[in-house]
Amino acid sequence: MGIGLLLWLSGLPAIPEQMTFCGMRTQITPEARQALQQYVVKLYEHMPTLQAVVARAETLLPYIEEALRYIGVPEDLKYLAIQESRLNPYAVSRSGAVGYWQFKDYTAREVGLIINDTIDERKHLFRSSAAAALYLTKQYNRHRNWLFAIIAYYEGGTGAIPYIDTAYVGKDEVCIRANTHWYALRALAHKLVFESLIKKRIYALKPVAYQGPARPAWAIAQEHGISVDTFLLLNPWLVQPILPARRPSTYYLLVREEVPFEAPQEPLKSLFAPNTLPFAIASVPAGLSFPSDTTATADSPAPPEEVSPPPFPLPKEKASPPSLNPSTPAVLSIYKEPYLHHEWAYPPPPLTEKLRRWNPFYEKDAPVLIVPPAKAHIHIVQRGESLREIAAHYGRSLARLQGYNSTANPDSTLPVGLRVYLREARPYDERPILYRWP
Repeated sequence: MGIGLLLWLSGLPAIPEQMTFCGMRTQITPEARQALQQYVVKLYEHMPTLQAVVARAETLLPYIEEALRYIGVPEDLKYLAIQESRLNPYAVSRSGAVGYWQFKDYTAREVGLIINDTIDERKHLFRSSAAAALYLTKQYNRHRNWLFAIIAYYEGGTGAIPYIDTAYVGKDEVCIRANTHWYALRALAHKLVFESLIKKRIYALKPVAYQGPARPAWAIAQEHGISVDTFLLLNPWLVQPILPARRPSTYYLLVREEVPFEAPQEPLKSLFAPNTLPFAIASVPAGLSFPSDTTATADSPAPPEEVSPPPFPLPKEKASPPSLNPSTPAVLSIYKEPYLHHEWAYPPPPLTEKLRRWNPFYEKDAPVLIVPPAKAHIHIVQRGESLREIAAHYGRSLARLQGYNSTANPDSTLPVGLRVYLREARPYDERPILYRWP
C-alpha cells in the first residue's frame, strides 16, 4: 500500500505536486514529496500536542497575521512561528533562542526588540512578529525569493547561499527538490498540516496601549478586575511584574464576553517601519516623541571624563540628525552617546588626509571617526563591511569583537549604521539607531 493512500486513509493531508506558498507557484518533485510526507507524519505523531497547537493558533494567529500584513510580507510566513515555538512564548532553544519566533539576543536587538531586566519583547506577540517580518524582509531583499528568505531565517543571510537555486532568484516561483534545505521543507509541511486544521479565528485578546510612569502589574490587573497571575500569563514579555517607565507598551487583556469579537488592532504599530521603507528600527527610544527627539535628556549618559578632545573644533551649535525619511542612510542620536559624543562627528567635517586614513570605509554623509583608531570605542558600519575587516582596521582581536557584538560569522556583511563595540560588550540598553542593509 502506497504512503499516499495511507495518508488519505488516516486523514493526513496529501502532498501535492504543486502548491502556492508565500504567493509563489511551488513545484514539488517526487523525491521532495516523500521528504514532505515524513514531516507531515511527524506532526501527526502525537495528536494531543497537535490539537493543543491548533487551539493556540486559532487564538494567536490573528495578531501575528496583523503584524505580517502591516510590515507587508506574505501571510504564509505565520507558519514559521508554529514551526519555531509551537506558539509558546516561553520556548527556549538549546542555543538560547527565545519566544514565539525564537530570536537570539543580538538578532532581536538588531530588528527592534528590547531585552533588559524588565521586559523581553521576543515574548511580545505583535512586536516579535513585526520584528520577524522585518528580518525576513531583509533576507528577501538579499536573496529575492521567499523560500530562500526562510532558509536564511535559520541559516543566516550568508549561510543560506549554498542552498539557493539561482535559477529562481527574483522570480515568483520555486522548485522544491530532495536537496532543498530541511527547514524550508518543514515550513511547507507546517502549511499543509495547519492550513487544513485551523478552522476559525478567535479574537480573545485586547491590546491596550500604555505610556507613562512605571506601573506595577497588580495595579493594572486590579483596574481591569483580573488576577495578577492572569495578567502576567497574558503578557509573558514582562520579565518583572511592572510596566516600564516612559517606554511605549502594549499589554493584552482578555476580551470580555459582552464585547463582540473584532479583528485586533495594535495601537503602537507605528513604532515599526513598514516594508515600504528601506530601513528597520534597531531600537525604539524611551518616550513616543521619536523621531523629533534629537536633544539630550536628563537620563542621557554623561560623556566620559577622560576622553581625548577631537583634533579639530566641533561646531558650537550641535547639528540635528537628518530627518526620518526613506533616503536617510542612518539616524544616530550621537549626542546621547558617552563615546560617540567625543569620538564621532555628524554631520561629517571636511575630510583631511589624516581623517581619510582614519575612515577607510567612509561613504557620503556617514559619521566620521575623529580620534585615532587605536583609541576608538565604537565603529559605525559603512556599506559592505564585515567584522573581520573592522577588526583588521582597528588592530583588535577578531574573537573579542565577535564576543562583544554577539556575531557568529565574521565575514558576513553587516547592516549600514550598526554600532560595532570595540572595547566592551554591546549594552542591553543600547540607544536608538536606524540602519539600512545594502
